[in-house]
Amino acid sequence: MAFMARTDGVCDVKSEFIGVSLGDTRLDERLVRVVELMAESPSASFPEQMGNDAELEALYRFLGNKRVTTDKLLAGHLRETCERFRDQPLVRVVHDTTRLRYEGEREGLGVLQRGTRGFLAHVALAVSADESREPYGVLGLRPYVRSDTVARRKLTEKERYRAEHARSREDRESSRWEKLARDVSATLPESVRAIHIMDQEADDFALLAELQKETIAFVVRGSSSRAVVHGKKGKKTVTLEEALDASTEAVFRTVHLSPRSEKQASTRRHSARDERTAELHIKWGEVVLPCPERAKSDQRELQVRAVFVFEPNPPKGEEPVEWMLLTSEPVDSFEDAVAIVDHYRARWMIEEYFKALKTGCAIEKRQLMSFEALVRALALSVPIAWQLLALRHWSRVSPSKPARAIYSANHLLLLAMLLEKRAYALPKKPTVRDVMLGIAKLGGHITNNGDPGWLVLGRGMVRFVDAQEVWRLAGKI
Repeated sequence: MAFMARTDGVCDVKSEFIGVSLGDTRLDERLVRVVELMAESPSASFPEQMGNDAELEALYRFLGNKRVTTDKLLAGHLRETCERFRDQPLVRVVHDTTRLRYEGEREGLGVLQRGTRGFLAHVALAVSADESREPYGVLGLRPYVRSDTVARRKLTEKERYRAEHARSREDRESSRWEKLARDVSATLPESVRAIHIMDQEADDFALLAELQKETIAFVVRGSSSRAVVHGKKGKKTVTLEEALDASTEAVFRTVHLSPRSEKQASTRRHSARDERTAELHIKWGEVVLPCPERAKSDQRELQVRAVFVFEPNPPKGEEPVEWMLLTSEPVDSFEDAVAIVDHYRARWMIEEYFKALKTGCAIEKRQLMSFEALVRALALSVPIAWQLLALRHWSRVSPSKPARAIYSANHLLLLAMLLEKRAYALPKKPTVRDVMLGIAKLGGHITNNGDPGWLVLGRGMVRFVDAQEVWRLAGKI
């Protein structure tokens, strides 16, 4: 029995599985039960979520069933995601890959960084094209394992180059970017145009050529030192930064840069920095990218537009701010260039989504013994992580949004009663932000510490949901 009716509000994640059919009535019924229990306490362990040995055993059998596929589990959420932006003329589709690490021996996992084992999940997240950058949901998921990591370490640099060059474009790991972009494009409503946002890992000639050939709109962060062909007569090779016409340069905006510690810098490609204010400039132009020798592409050149945001006068010893963005979109004015930058600024939303997935849903804590089972658990968590992300997002960008848009009157009454015991008063007409802070308060959040993080919000959600279950049993909800 698949889900047959949609419920209002982000609180009921079951609506993200509407219409999902696994081809077996018993599996469909188990899916309903599993989603209900997982959504009640997303960050809890499977034994805590399931509540008893019989439910836990049924969950493990469900996740081990070969008829339960990722595509089938995600079909409802992908459809609901499209429904959320069906009336919009443009949607941003943000792509990125995250590493999911697991301890102990698990069947089918690969080697990640520093000897850890796990797999990678390549995700496409739909985000609104306005300044609110509302997360609509996930439009695509491609889990994969690096199976040749250990073997490649034994090769010399020259041997690795030859082995990689011998692979077809279809077999290269980097092809995941255009493959997922194609999948997403095939599922979009006809009335909606998408622009695909990708980070610097997607700065690949063959990838850009494939996107352009498929007429898939993109904004990709590139390298300012990338070689381009310059000049109409007597063409020469220069860097992207050198090729952009200085006549287009303009003051972009002044931004506040938060401090970056040595620890934070060690996990990124940038160095540590002090807190400061930076004046950014912008320039743009059309450039021609030559095909690198080892690129798997039948195109010899690629014409794209480039937008360069940079800090011309950084303080001594500080790394300058730089964004070099390559795009298929027309850039004929300052306003066009700013629009490209604003598209790329939506990319951080997928990083927040990965935090919701890892911390809010504790996907890396799952004690499952095979890659296939872990991927099925990941598919079940995808819409739950979106639910958590959407709640926190709305509390930030639409703090005055009425809480009744996502919670029933009984839910709000229960929350008010729980908070009363903690000497915290929920307003009579609470907003989404009031509710988010109230739930965080249940998790031990201290008001003066700023906005709550994923951990404290997750703890509060577990306590709130536990109380909801008691009320449900008592017939109050």
